[in-house]
Amino acid sequence: MPNSLLRCGKGQIMTLESIIASVLMLSVAYFLFQSTMIISPISDEVVYVQIKQYGDDALRILNNESNAEDTLQYALKHINGTYMPDKLISSLKKLLPGYVDFNLQVYYLNQTTGRIQVYNITSKTPTSTTVTSSTYLVLKNGELADGSPFKINTTDVEGTNSNIPVLFEVRLIMWRV
Repeated sequence: MPNSLLRCGKGQIMTLESIIASVLMLSVAYFLFQSTMIISPISDEVVYVQIKQYGDDALRILNNESNAEDTLQYALKHINGTYMPDKLISSLKKLLPGYVDFNLQVYYLNQTTGRIQVYNITSKTPTSTTVTSSTYLVLKNGELADGSPFKINTTDVEGTNSNIPVLFEVRLIMWRV
């Protein structure tokens, strides 16, 4: 009986070996791809998340109550027909990476029209994909410079308009160059 297995089983053994080899190769490939991390190139989404974080950090740094000329408060207090916040823009350029360009806009409520207005501090042309960071500021009307586009020209209950709060949203619109 043992002789008969060896005589007629040669083809069957080769088939069995090939099946075992293929199962072994498939299981190795399966475990190899399950246990390793495939690294792909950095996608645009990751880069734009980083740019947003840079913008949030830059606005947080520039939104302080010091009297330095490169802060948002100082710039908003002094903007009028002649003042341009060059030091604020210069600080933003230093805080953001070199491959990022930006526009800085101020949104405020125009009391005479009752509408939200946009004041563009910078007016560059963005690419098709932008990222926006924003922060809010409240200043007293009396702190704003004469000729400021944000100044409210009405009087409050006490007969003065210096204590009326003015709310600003500062938007930093960024894109890759």
